[in-house]
Amino acid sequence: MANPKSVSAGRGLVFITAAKLWFMVAGYVIQFALPRALGSPARYGVWVVVLSILSPVNNVMVTATIQGVSKFTAEIEARQSSVLRAALKLQSMLGGGVALAFFLLAPLVAWFEHDPTLVPYLRLSTGVALAYAFYAVFVGWANGRKEFHKQAGLDITYSTLRCLFVVGAAAATHSAMAAVGGFVAAASIILVVAVVVVGLGSPSSSEPFEVNRLVRFFGGVAFYLLIVNLLMFADGLLLKRVVSEWATARGLADPTAYANEQAGLYGAVQNVARIPYQLILAVTFVIFPLVSKSTFDQDLERTRGYVRATMRYSLVVAALFAAVLAARPEATMRLFYKPEYAVGARALSALVLGYVCFSLFNIAGTIINGAGRTLPTTIIGVVTLAATVAAEWIGIRIALETGSDPLFVAAATTAATMGLGVLLSGAYLYRTFRAFMPALTLVRVALAYAAALATGWAWTRAGILPGKVGTLVSCAAVGIVYLVVCVVTGELRPSELKRLRAQR
Repeated sequence: MANPKSVSAGRGLVFITAAKLWFMVAGYVIQFALPRALGSPARYGVWVVVLSILSPVNNVMVTATIQGVSKFTAEIEARQSSVLRAALKLQSMLGGGVALAFFLLAPLVAWFEHDPTLVPYLRLSTGVALAYAFYAVFVGWANGRKEFHKQAGLDITYSTLRCLFVVGAAAATHSAMAAVGGFVAAASIILVVAVVVVGLGSPSSSEPFEVNRLVRFFGGVAFYLLIVNLLMFADGLLLKRVVSEWATARGLADPTAYANEQAGLYGAVQNVARIPYQLILAVTFVIFPLVSKSTFDQDLERTRGYVRATMRYSLVVAALFAAVLAARPEATMRLFYKPEYAVGARALSALVLGYVCFSLFNIAGTIINGAGRTLPTTIIGVVTLAATVAAEWIGIRIALETGSDPLFVAAATTAATMGLGVLLSGAYLYRTFRAFMPALTLVRVALAYAAALATGWAWTRAGILPGKVGTLVSCAAVGIVYLVVCVVTGELRPSELKRLRAQR
């Protein structure tokens, strides 16, 4: 019989996975519907660039807040309300300061991207950053109290509101500015809902909690998270800047529009390639409080078990979805977007591998941070980001000068540097906990991935069911081949799956 903690963790993963699945679905409704609603890759490119600049700020604020509040809330029950009050006090200064800085620095960011028209878009989006800062406090408190159903409910509600408001505004006006305005409205409404659903805690707490403890944790984690999020968006932002410079030097009539078009095409590739990462993201919300508790209790064996199981299953699942997407990349792009976006098919085949690596990199960093070791993750992140920026800057320029595909070069460079990040993180995990991922798992997953790609190649060569229905059928066939190879090689065992179902 499973113990109560295992049952709680299993149910928490189910709740949050369901919410993240809906978040992903609603998010992709936005990303797949917006190109049609806005009417051109150039206008969609404006949305992509604005989101690429805003998202690192939002993601850092949200994730650092959720992790910090969750960590200190989960450790000692008697101080939970004090943690909530301290976090709200901190965000009144930190969240407000970040939002003000984002607003004031909009012209500088637009100058870096060689596009002054971005300023009003960026300033309007400041409302999202401010709302997110406080919303994350309530989500983190619910996570630390293991009220995963509340966290999941808020995520589902917000995903729905954002989808309706962003797509609705864009469809009604064909304007990227209106889409950003819909984003701001959805973020503001969900903040009010979070206060009502999660509450403000008890008026008094038996154990006080100082704001400075959150500040110290945020300082370490936030810098690392900024690096991680810049890793997600550096390729797109550098592509926009380098293409702008190249188009200006070549005397193109409208270099800004051309750069926005390339950003829009690459943004479409990113949206599809990030599907494995979005699916795996739920793991970080469940594993963080578990590792925080096991390391706080100095239970090394339990921590090792969390590391091995989390990294292994995350790789298996992420690679499954990557194989499904990459087996027939052109058909996949045509499934989600208008035909002109299919030029990114070759880039997709490389970028999905990058996001498998990024998923593992992010989970490894979450485990290390959950153990309270924020400095190593920061150093690893800085090295990986520096390698990414240098390689992207050089690679995209060379691609443009030589007539190569800059989208593919950006994607392949991302995949290589994300792989570097996984190797560095894995080495640290093994050195610290003597646990990472079985070597045989890498071999078995690689075999399954290769078999899945071969299935997609054979399907395309045979010309079976070439339309969109055929694409869906081929995706299912590719996934089945991947899973069959995993079972045959022993990577997935029926007994393990039955045990996992029993623990739910």
